[in-house]
Amino acid sequence: MKKKQFFLGLAFALGLFFVAGYSIDNRGFHSGIYGIIGCVLLLGSYCGFSWSKIKNGDKHSRHLAYFLGCLLALIIILDIVEAALA
Repeated sequence: MKKKQFFLGLAFALGLFFVAGYSIDNRGFHSGIYGIIGCVLLLGSYCGFSWSKIKNGDKHSRHLAYFLGCLLALIIILDIVEAALA
């Protein structure tokens, strides 16, 4: 197993673990810093595993990476708005 695959797999596993930091309670949906770190790790591991496809211009992989990045940006914006309103 290559080091790159090992570290990307580790980043994916840690990302899943950190995404579990999201909680739903009576006030709504909350993510802390661990949820954001988890999303970044998941996005990074996806881009790392699919880098050759993205680099070669595979439209599906590139659009999926953009979509995941936009979802991550939305989560960060919602966290900032929640902190500002609290």
